[in-house]
Amino acid sequence: MNQIEEKLEALVREVKESAVYQEYQRVRELVHQEPEKEKAVHEFRRRNFELHKRRDVDLYTEMDRLEKEFAPLRAEAYVNEYLAAELAVCRMVQHINYRLMEEIEFDLGFE
Repeated sequence: MNQIEEKLEALVREVKESAVYQEYQRVRELVHQEPEKEKAVHEFRRRNFELHKRRDVDLYTEMDRLEKEFAPLRAEAYVNEYLAAELAVCRMVQHINYRLMEEIEFDLGFE
């Protein structure tokens, strides 16, 4: 294994051992124990993602509608904990990616 692969393995291990990731795994398991809730959470996330990709809608109005539709699901404390923990893990991974791209000179040929 070359040095980069070794460092990458160490980074993955550190991410998995982080408090942020551990919390995500804890609340993920709670959601996973209730298949109907898990399915609803995935539906909420899917529709939220799709809304943010669209340009032909009033995002504020549609997000308000989505939030109201899924309010009973979001009323479950562990569901909100799960979504917040998932977001924290995503932000951690984004930060890692941004740091890499900031530090590596990579000429894309765009101006």
